[in-house]
Amino acid sequence: MELTVAYLRERFRALNALYFDDQLPLPQLQVSRARTQLGQFSCMRFRKNIFSKATCTNFKIKISEYYEQTADEIDDTLLHEMIHYLIAFRGQRDASAHGPLFRVEMARLNALGRHITISVRTASFSPAVARRRRQHLVLAMQDNRGHFFLSVVHPAYRAFVERQLQQAPTIVAHQWQVSNSDYFDTFPQVRSLRARRVSRADYSQFVDTGK
Repeated sequence: MELTVAYLRERFRALNALYFDDQLPLPQLQVSRARTQLGQFSCMRFRKNIFSKATCTNFKIKISEYYEQTADEIDDTLLHEMIHYLIAFRGQRDASAHGPLFRVEMARLNALGRHITISVRTASFSPAVARRRRQHLVLAMQDNRGHFFLSVVHPAYRAFVERQLQQAPTIVAHQWQVSNSDYFDTFPQVRSLRARRVSRADYSQFVDTGK
């Protein structure tokens, strides 16, 4: 099956409600092409000072599309990473990457019918047939009120839109990039300075906000 960010969001919400009582805020979700691991969880740890307890932010889960997986296998991979997320979100530190805290949650979910494991041999999976994704010329913008915008611009009109930006005093920062993410498949390809307002979370999936 084809793996997309939209699909991961849908499954995260469903699994969060079913197994975690909706405790977990929606993290950044990404589709990767990793070959050595099916899923990956990451976050940024920081301390206010050397005496304070470390806290986590910028939670991110990546699921690889490199291998063919069934819907149930994708759910189990996502749940594996959601256990890591749960532990970090609670501010806990496990004894190891898959220590006692992880194993307790894994046993709880497996008792409910899941098939989560500590590790998965990727050699047992077949590589997915390569899919050609559409490329998008993306314009990312921030305005002076702290709002975030994304737009897909027709490549032939990039210079024209750039000139319009220079005459838009409310836009305080912008950048161009090329993306093949399916997130942008529903965006219209514009020929003038028009954009869709998005949340900081959606914006941060594609653009480094520096925060």
